[in-house]
Amino acid sequence: MQFLKSTKFRWFLTILTTLVGVFLIAYFVPFGQLLKAIREISIKSLLLGFLLYTLSLVLRTLRWKYYYPKANLGYLFTMTAANTFLNNVVPARLGELSIFAFLRSYEKDIQRLVKTFLKVRLLDGVSLITLFVVALLAVKYNLLLGLLAGLLVYPSVVLFSKITTFGGKIPSLSWDWVAFFLSLGSLISKLLGVYIVLEFLKLDFWRFTVGFIGGEISTILPFHAFAGLGTYEASFSLALKLFLGESFDQGVKVAFLSHAFLLLSSTILGGLSLLFLLRKAFNK
Repeated sequence: MQFLKSTKFRWFLTILTTLVGVFLIAYFVPFGQLLKAIREISIKSLLLGFLLYTLSLVLRTLRWKYYYPKANLGYLFTMTAANTFLNNVVPARLGELSIFAFLRSYEKDIQRLVKTFLKVRLLDGVSLITLFVVALLAVKYNLLLGLLAGLLVYPSVVLFSKITTFGGKIPSLSWDWVAFFLSLGSLISKLLGVYIVLEFLKLDFWRFTVGFIGGEISTILPFHAFAGLGTYEASFSLALKLFLGESFDQGVKVAFLSHAFLLLSSTILGGLSLLFLLRKAFNK
């Protein structure tokens, strides 16, 4: 099934997903309700949410610094913000490739760079699983059980990766606790930023977290719509529907507001960072 991996097919899938996403949002999120909800967001909540989103990028930057200690911290921050922005808005996951261009000045060995990149993405995945386990068990049973189970996720994944090589295509995870906690801290900071912006909705934190994780999983899928339009909302709502039995249409409304804030924050920081990096590159 070679055509499934072709660029043309991925572009077709991206366009189709975008059209479905636009229909999904238009159907479940009436324009009047959307405007009413936006008006209820306070400036204070928006600023605090933006600061927490910025902190999330800072923690991701420190994670890259952990792997490339000689790299300039300011450059790594602009690189992280720009890469996040491109990954969000460029279709067919092509924005993800920007990280290789940004890091080539610090890592000449492309194979080593790819392995580091895969490790970072694996840590993102493990962080998502960890927080999902905590949130789901906190809703279903209690927070203590969720925290205890969450503590076991990373060690279990590391041990599993050491006994399963996947043909050497995926690097095994080592005990990089610093990198893991930076990944988890970045995810939690991002979650808190969105939750604070939507505090006027009076949402249950752990139920919201289950949906948030669903939305974040869409960001690591091999394809997504333009700016993740529709794929984020569908993943967010499906997580709430499948695991907690929540209303799908209500989930879409919350997901759209969450996604809109994340795109706005990413565009501000990532767009400015990308302009800075391009200007720096052209001035060389």
